[in-house]
Amino acid sequence: MITGNKPIITLNIRDSPRVFTRVVYMENNHKMRWKQLVLAVFLTFSIWAPLFAIPPMEPILTKNFAISHFQVGLLFSGPIIMLALAAIPAGIIADKIGIKRAIGIGAILALIGSVLRGSATSYLSLFLFSLILGLGLGFSFTNLPKLARAMSKPRQTPLMMGILNGGGVMAGIGVALAITVPLIYPLTNTYSGVFYIWSVPLLIATVLWWILVSEPPLTSSKIVTENAPAQNTKGLFQNKILWLLAVLLFLHNFIFYSWSGWIPTYLMEKGATASSAGLTTSIMLWVSIPTVILVPLLAVRFNLPRKLFIWIPSLVYAFLSAGILYASGFSVWLIMATAGFVNVLRFNTLITLPVEFAPAERAGAASGIVVAFGYIGAVAGPIISDQILDVTGSFSDIFGILVMVSLISTGLAFFIPKSSH
Repeated sequence: MITGNKPIITLNIRDSPRVFTRVVYMENNHKMRWKQLVLAVFLTFSIWAPLFAIPPMEPILTKNFAISHFQVGLLFSGPIIMLALAAIPAGIIADKIGIKRAIGIGAILALIGSVLRGSATSYLSLFLFSLILGLGLGFSFTNLPKLARAMSKPRQTPLMMGILNGGGVMAGIGVALAITVPLIYPLTNTYSGVFYIWSVPLLIATVLWWILVSEPPLTSSKIVTENAPAQNTKGLFQNKILWLLAVLLFLHNFIFYSWSGWIPTYLMEKGATASSAGLTTSIMLWVSIPTVILVPLLAVRFNLPRKLFIWIPSLVYAFLSAGILYASGFSVWLIMATAGFVNVLRFNTLITLPVEFAPAERAGAASGIVVAFGYIGAVAGPIISDQILDVTGSFSDIFGILVMVSLISTGLAFFIPKSSH
């Protein structure tokens, strides 16, 4: 259809028995906003890093608060649960008030939680303040795919999301794990000092976000559709494709958080030192950063199908989960590097696809549905793995479960239809 001098092309994607109408905008409405992208990367980095300052400080927090390892784990898993709980409301709010405001609200909440953690004098207060950080994470992270779609041409959305994930999420996690204890903690020799220091970049990023970022044009563009059910949130809850992606993200997080959580312990049981086990595990993160940017770039260039980046990584993960039981020396490093490569490809694809199977004006809600259910797997995986190890006392059973879950993911990936993007 032609409206003035702006052609609006509508494409139908069949989600039997419903038909979702997709909207493709003029290319001049999809100019990449590099300023917004850089600030979004910085903000994402600044939110994820304080969260992942918790794992390396486990001995410090255990000593200061006289708490168990399980309680320290709650300081990390609690914000992840809040991410899942906040995802759907955050996405719906972004669809109503705009991406900038929704992510900005998340940044403010995360900043409040991060700063208050430094003032915590008891375990309960530290836990509650960590939940506030998680709430902010939910508002910001959930809406990154909607932001990536708004900042780029449709076929470049995975690349934009790759830059956000690589430079923001993965780099934030990796830097926090690497420097929190050896570099930041010695500056004050207190856990509160660590939390305050990690709040500084988040404060700067939040201020810059509200001052310099403008609302991406896609959210204010006129949406033209032919199917009313696709234009409301209730219709999205009936979208089978979104629920398929949600299940796949659940399985992905189940695998990743179980794998990354138990690999260091497993390696130490086989004779590795704590520092060596941590360094070996961190290979996953450092490999993932260039991978999540370069591979989507090649995928756009050669027009590779998205499901390729889900079923192949899932199948590879099945072999890795079995092979780690027999690996030693260099082969362990190779397995971890491969795990980082395939993990981030599957993650980036699953996070990006929801906004491509929903109208632009409901992209936030679509992302929220998938993230909300998907991140339950991040909590369920480690809990189930813990129970399996307590009952059987064998790592073989844990990795055996991961093999089966990976094979299930491989099969489900073939049911993903082709996106118009």
